[in-house]
Amino acid sequence: MKLFITSIFLFVFASTLTAQNWEKYKSEELTFIAEFPGTPEKSVQQIQTAIGELDMHMVMYSPSSGDDNAVYSVIRSDYPEAQFENADESYNNQVLNGAVQGAVSNVQGTLLYDNKVKFNGYPSRDVKIEITGGFIYIKAYLVENIIFITQVICTEDKDGNESIKRFQDSFDIINVKQ
Repeated sequence: MKLFITSIFLFVFASTLTAQNWEKYKSEELTFIAEFPGTPEKSVQQIQTAIGELDMHMVMYSPSSGDDNAVYSVIRSDYPEAQFENADESYNNQVLNGAVQGAVSNVQGTLLYDNKVKFNGYPSRDVKIEITGGFIYIKAYLVENIIFITQVICTEDKDGNESIKRFQDSFDIINVKQ
């Protein structure tokens, strides 16, 4: 009996340690912090937009197996400051609408919800897209002329899992002296 109780304790203890194995990722260059369930990789791609070519900075972790989700990523794109000189709420919403519509179109998905929210006072979106075999959870934040996007992709059977919320809630923008 004592061995049985000890075995259960060790199993619960080991499971707790595994569940707490997330890594804090901080980038002063990209001015954000987030927790990933493993070590993410950073990359930069040039993307063509309606206003010209932009750098898309991606920090992404894709678990090999044993995780609730297929991909965790934070994306940052800087738009020209001049584009936002006289920006009002309507203009900011157009920019975020474009980001959401682009995401849905790029994956040929179905938009399940698109909630307008605020993040530290900035206009933001909380989005869920259905794709073949799964879902994409996105939060898009427009901070002056910068768009930050947190994204989690999961399979149908893992929809709504705790790790989605944990990852997205861990995201924050940091102040960095320029």
